[in-house]
Amino acid sequence: MKKNLFKSLLTMCALGAMFTACSNEGNEVPDVTKGEKKTVFMKLDLRPQSRATEDELNPSVPTDAKAPINKLDIFFYEGGSGNIQKHLTISSLTTPSINDLASGARLTEIPSAADKVLVRGNVPTSVALPANGPISAVENLLVDITTQNDKSNILLGHIAVTLSVWHTSDPNIFGTISTATDGDKYAEVQLEPAVARIEFEGLQTTTASTITGFDLKGIYQNNFFTKLKMGDGSSESKTDYGTDPSKYALGQGLFTTQNNGKLFDEFIALSATGGSSLVVSPTGGANKRWVYHVYENDATDANNQLQMIFKLENLQPSATIPSPQFLTVRGFKNTGGQLVKIEKGKIYKISKSDFTFDENNLTTVPNTNAVGVWLKVTVKDWEVVTVKPNL
Repeated sequence: MKKNLFKSLLTMCALGAMFTACSNEGNEVPDVTKGEKKTVFMKLDLRPQSRATEDELNPSVPTDAKAPINKLDIFFYEGGSGNIQKHLTISSLTTPSINDLASGARLTEIPSAADKVLVRGNVPTSVALPANGPISAVENLLVDITTQNDKSNILLGHIAVTLSVWHTSDPNIFGTISTATDGDKYAEVQLEPAVARIEFEGLQTTTASTITGFDLKGIYQNNFFTKLKMGDGSSESKTDYGTDPSKYALGQGLFTTQNNGKLFDEFIALSATGGSSLVVSPTGGANKRWVYHVYENDATDANNQLQMIFKLENLQPSATIPSPQFLTVRGFKNTGGQLVKIEKGKIYKISKSDFTFDENNLTTVPNTNAVGVWLKVTVKDWEVVTVKPNL
């Protein structure tokens, strides 16, 4: 009997390198005309990645360097017809398990008609995956952004790949498998997080500012995508609340109690502290950050790029600075002053020492259609982006 060989190099951008929850569902299409069953070897090799107050992620630290995989859904399908031939679910409890795949494991009983593979990691339980039928039924599924707030359970994906055919004159598959049979199949798959991660360390006034006090009432996303397509990972359904200040409050639109800490943060009131420079930071310690996971946005103009709206209240002196006021972050800029895309698998880090503002940066309504606070982007290592506001 011939064997298929399948390698999965699951490339996840910045999360802890832990493996949790393979139950093989064994739900292949019972079509004897598809030919003999195949054996598949699958190898898993994890690469480094990337809610709302939580610890900063540092990919240089081993525990933050790789994305956890709790579950893998593997779809083998026939490229010509697009029909699913086999759907496997792999976790830490199945045989083989995710850990087994790290060194290479055998997957059996794969219909020989299968010549393509699609893999997804950590699919939310709210998404119903089909066991058979057209692969397009999987690709057209939409994943809601509100399911992506947990850094240890981020959706992982890739573009479907074709199974290659191995011959005896070829090098060992994965460089290690020496038991393959001529005609076996294999593939490499790189998975990446479906989201980008934005981390705010805090914000503060400039030393020249006339502001003598303020409270941070809330942080709200605008111009954000709420859906992701399972097939190509494209973002869909953008939400834009515009310049109406009443929209940026608990109970308005998607800013519900259930989504607090996911799409926005609203506080009882975080009061600024300090002397010549007033500072507000996340509570809980120096390593805490306000964190938001967002779907990628490839806009190259600020009016269409992701915006973060900071609402300030109890501003002092109140006689000259009425409350509330809004501080609007509109996109990210590189050192050359060009707007960059929000890309999945990247962490955008904003230092409080760089996020400075004064009364001239504040507006009585969100500044979504003109320049507000811009951010400078520096790419570090593979996926980390250090962000600096440009006022």
